[in-house]
Amino acid sequence: MAELSLVLVTPERTLFDKPVASIRVPLYDGSAGFYPGRAPLVGRLGIGELKLADAGGATESYFIDGGFVQVKGSVVSILTNAATPVSELSRKVAATKLREANAERAKTDEEYAAASRRLEKARKMLALAGKE
Repeated sequence: MAELSLVLVTPERTLFDKPVASIRVPLYDGSAGFYPGRAPLVGRLGIGELKLADAGGATESYFIDGGFVQVKGSVVSILTNAATPVSELSRKVAATKLREANAERAKTDEEYAAASRRLEKARKMLALAGKE
Protein backbone atom coordinates (compact mmCIF):
# COMPACT_ATOMS: atom_id res chain seq x y z
CA MET A 1 0.00 0.00 0.00
CA ALA A 2 1.27 3.48 -0.86
CA GLU A 3 1.91 5.89 1.98
CA LEU A 4 1.30 9.51 2.63
CA SER A 5 3.94 11.82 3.99
CA LEU A 6 2.63 13.94 6.90
CA VAL A 7 4.35 17.23 7.70
CA LEU A 8 3.13 18.76 10.99
CA VAL A 9 4.23 22.36 11.59
CA THR A 10 3.57 24.85 14.42
CA PRO A 11 4.80 28.47 14.51
CA GLU A 12 7.76 27.34 16.63
CA ARG A 13 8.96 24.30 14.69
CA THR A 14 8.29 21.35 12.43
CA LEU A 15 7.09 18.62 14.81
CA PHE A 16 7.59 15.83 12.30
CA ASP A 17 7.78 14.80 8.68
CA LYS A 18 7.05 11.08 8.42
CA PRO A 19 5.22 8.46 6.37
CA VAL A 20 1.70 7.45 7.45
CA ALA A 21 -0.99 5.19 6.02
CA SER A 22 -3.99 7.40 6.92
CA ILE A 23 -4.84 10.69 8.59
CA ARG A 24 -8.00 12.13 10.17
CA VAL A 25 -8.25 15.85 10.94
CA PRO A 26 -10.88 18.13 12.48
CA LEU A 27 -11.99 20.71 9.95
CA TYR A 28 -13.63 24.02 10.80
CA ASP A 29 -16.97 22.62 9.66
CA GLY A 30 -16.59 18.87 10.20
CA SER A 31 -13.80 16.37 9.77
CA ALA A 32 -11.91 14.70 6.94
CA GLY A 33 -9.85 11.58 6.44
CA PHE A 34 -7.02 11.16 3.97
CA TYR A 35 -5.63 8.04 2.34
CA PRO A 36 -3.06 7.72 -0.45
CA GLY A 37 -4.40 8.89 -3.80
CA ARG A 38 -6.50 11.71 -2.34
CA ALA A 39 -7.35 14.60 -4.63
CA PRO A 40 -5.63 17.91 -3.84
CA LEU A 41 -7.27 19.96 -1.10
CA VAL A 42 -6.75 23.01 1.08
CA GLY A 43 -8.91 23.25 4.19
CA ARG A 44 -9.31 25.24 7.37
CA LEU A 45 -8.71 23.17 10.50
CA GLY A 46 -10.85 23.26 13.59
CA ILE A 47 -9.99 22.38 17.17
CA GLY A 48 -9.76 18.69 18.03
CA GLU A 49 -8.00 15.41 17.39
CA LEU A 50 -5.49 14.75 14.64
CA LYS A 51 -5.28 10.97 14.33
CA LEU A 52 -2.76 9.16 12.19
CA ALA A 53 -2.05 5.51 11.52
CA ASP A 54 1.09 3.89 10.16
CA ALA A 55 1.24 0.96 7.75
CA GLY A 56 1.36 -1.49 10.67
CA GLY A 57 -1.90 -0.13 12.12
CA ALA A 58 -0.33 1.69 15.07
CA THR A 59 -2.06 5.01 15.77
CA GLU A 60 -1.04 8.35 17.25
CA SER A 61 -3.31 11.21 18.33
CA TYR A 62 -2.63 14.90 18.80
CA PHE A 63 -4.80 17.74 20.07
CA ILE A 64 -4.56 20.53 17.51
CA ASP A 65 -5.69 24.13 17.74
CA GLY A 66 -6.92 25.25 14.33
CA GLY A 67 -4.81 26.09 11.30
CA PHE A 68 -4.77 24.76 7.75
CA VAL A 69 -4.32 21.45 5.94
CA GLN A 70 -3.02 21.03 2.39
CA VAL A 71 -3.02 17.79 0.40
CA LYS A 72 -0.78 17.86 -2.65
CA GLY A 73 0.22 14.56 -4.21
CA SER A 74 1.30 12.19 -1.46
CA VAL A 75 2.17 15.02 0.97
CA VAL A 76 -0.25 16.23 3.63
CA SER A 77 0.92 19.45 5.30
CA ILE A 78 -0.70 20.59 8.52
CA LEU A 79 -0.01 24.09 9.80
CA THR A 80 -1.46 24.56 13.29
CA ASN A 81 -1.18 26.96 16.22
CA ALA A 82 -0.39 24.11 18.61
CA ALA A 83 -0.17 20.31 18.58
CA THR A 84 0.00 18.30 21.79
CA PRO A 85 0.16 14.50 21.98
CA VAL A 86 -3.13 13.32 23.52
CA SER A 87 -1.10 11.24 25.98
CA GLU A 88 0.27 14.51 27.43
CA LEU A 89 -3.13 16.13 28.01
CA SER A 90 -4.12 16.50 31.65
CA ARG A 91 -7.75 15.95 32.58
CA LYS A 92 -7.30 18.24 35.58
CA VAL A 93 -5.84 21.10 33.52
CA ALA A 94 -8.56 20.69 30.87
CA ALA A 95 -11.30 20.76 33.56
CA THR A 96 -9.81 23.94 35.04
CA LYS A 97 -9.72 25.59 31.60
CA LEU A 98 -13.37 24.61 31.07
CA ARG A 99 -14.41 26.13 34.43
CA GLU A 100 -12.53 29.33 33.58
CA ALA A 101 -14.09 29.53 30.11
CA ASN A 102 -17.58 28.99 31.56
CA ALA A 103 -17.01 31.80 34.07
CA GLU A 104 -16.13 34.39 31.40
CA ARG A 105 -18.69 37.07 30.60
CA ALA A 106 -18.43 38.77 27.22
CA LYS A 107 -19.60 42.33 26.60
CA THR A 108 -18.80 42.70 22.90
CA ASP A 109 -19.11 40.49 19.84
CA GLU A 110 -15.31 40.11 19.70
CA GLU A 111 -15.16 39.06 23.37
CA TYR A 112 -18.02 36.62 22.77
CA ALA A 113 -16.24 35.03 19.78
CA ALA A 114 -12.99 34.67 21.75
CA ALA A 115 -14.80 33.24 24.78
CA SER A 116 -16.71 30.77 22.58
CA ARG A 117 -13.44 29.58 21.05
CA ARG A 118 -11.85 29.09 24.50
CA LEU A 119 -14.94 27.17 25.62
CA GLU A 120 -14.86 24.92 22.54
CA LYS A 121 -11.13 24.32 22.98
CA ALA A 122 -11.54 23.41 26.68
CA ARG A 123 -14.45 21.04 25.98
CA LYS A 124 -12.61 19.20 23.23
CA MET A 125 -9.40 19.04 25.25
CA LEU A 126 -11.31 17.56 28.21
CA ALA A 127 -12.98 14.97 25.93
CA LEU A 128 -9.62 13.89 24.51
CA ALA A 129 -7.90 13.86 27.91
CA GLY A 130 -10.59 11.44 29.06
CA LYS A 131 -9.59 8.94 26.36
CA GLU A 132 -6.27 8.18 28.00
